[in-house]
Amino acid sequence: MLFRQFPLDHLDTLAPVVRQVYGITDFDARAKIRRGWGFLERNATAEEAQRVASAVPDCVAVDNEQLRQLAEPRPMTGLAFTETGIVPDGASEIAWNDVAIVAAGGLTEEIVRRETTGKDAGVGKMVMGMGVFLVTGIPLGLFGGKKQETKPVKSNRWLTFGSLVTRQGEQFAIALDHFNFSGLGEKKQLQAIINFRVLIAELQQRTSARLNHGARFVVASRPLTLANYGSLSEYESELLWMFNNAA
Repeated sequence: MLFRQFPLDHLDTLAPVVRQVYGITDFDARAKIRRGWGFLERNATAEEAQRVASAVPDCVAVDNEQLRQLAEPRPMTGLAFTETGIVPDGASEIAWNDVAIVAAGGLTEEIVRRETTGKDAGVGKMVMGMGVFLVTGIPLGLFGGKKQETKPVKSNRWLTFGSLVTRQGEQFAIALDHFNFSGLGEKKQLQAIINFRVLIAELQQRTSARLNHGARFVVASRPLTLANYGSLSEYESELLWMFNNAA
């Protein structure tokens, strides 16, 4: 079950309905909506999905097998602008009208490492690869498809990252610690987060791409800590929701 519009923008309206439909408290209803990042439920029976979707405004039931899937993220360490699109380092040009989603997120290094070192059996290769890239700057594929072994660490170092998703489902990942903003030319500034904001604004201006929750925070110069991503899985869920919602 997924929402047609981003539910966090309508939390006060949706929470009372979800509370009544599920028979839970207002706090639990709000937590359920927040945790879904666009999805209300990912593993419900067809009957339950239809029941809930018919009662919750702007919610639709879709078979999981019908969801369009995103490709595994390809690390993007820099890009160049052309008159017709952008060229990520080591990749072909992406036309302006092919850019569908521009996203940003942020997590502490400890959260990323905890999610991508095997403690969560539900973490897939997509999230694992993104985690390794954020922490080390090295794509997962360079390890022969195997997870890089990392020692347990407690670090409050903040990792800011982003994604560019095409209309075909290709996904390019950006890690601020490992990205060269020289493609911005004269607009390049001294601080990476400012350059990130300029990059997102440029893509917003030149394309019809939608911005995710985190990217809207970056453009508004608001701290990404307030965007409240709890894991890479939540960030990926939001991207998946946006990709399917656009369809």
